Amino acid sequence: MYTIVKEGSGEVPRLSIEHYYPSEHGYRPKVSLGICYNQVGFHAHFDVFETNPLGTKTKHFEYVHEDSCVEWFCKFAPKICDSYFNFEVNCNGAMNVSFRKNRHDNVIKLTEEDVISLNIKAQVYEDFWTVDYTVPYKLIQKYIPDYRFKTGSVIMANAYKCGDNTEFPHYGCWNMTDPDVLDFHKPEYFAPMNII
Repeated sequence: MYTIVKEGSGEVPRLSIEHYYPSEHGYRPKVSLGICYNQVGFHAHFDVFETNPLGTKTKHFEYVHEDSCVEWFCKFAPKICDSYFNFEVNCNGAMNVSFRKNRHDNVIKLTEEDVISLNIKAQVYEDFWTVDYTVPYKLIQKYIPDYRFKTGSVIMANAYKCGDNTEFPHYGCWNMTDPDVLDFHKPEYFAPMNII
C-alpha cells in the first residue's frame, strides 16, 4: 500500500514503476511518483530518468501515450463510484484524460478547462524529465458529485510508463497488470493508496 501524506508534513513517499512487460531491447527507464494532498487537491510529481524523450504531441487530448509518457489512473471514491480518471501526460506537459469504467465503457472526455485546472508543468533536463500537476477536489466532485476529501480514506490507483512510438517501445507498471495481455485499462489491478 502506498501512503499519501499532507503537503509540508515531511518527505513525500515515492513509488517506483518497476514492472515492465518483456521486450527484445530490454528498455526499462527508472520512474518514480510522489503524491501528496493540500487544500486544493492531490499533487502528483513524476521523475522520469531517460534521455532524449520523444515529445511529438503538444496539444491536450492527443495520443500522448505514443510519446514518452507517464500515467496515473485513479479511483478517488471506490466505495461510491466504479469509474476512474486516466491522467496520461507526455514530456511536453500535453495531457490526455477521461473519466471511465474501463477501456470502452462509459467514457467521458474531460474538457479543456478541466485540463487547464490541473496546472501541469513539465521540464526536460539532460538525462531526466519531470511532470507536476494537481487534481483539484472540485474537479473530482464535478464528475463524482458525492465525493468528499477525507483523511483515513483509501483510493485505488495504478501508475504507468509507456512510449508506443519511441525508439524502444516500453510498457511499465507500478502494480503489474495482466502479464499476458498488455492493457493498462484494467481497474481490477489497481492498488490501494491510503490518505493519512
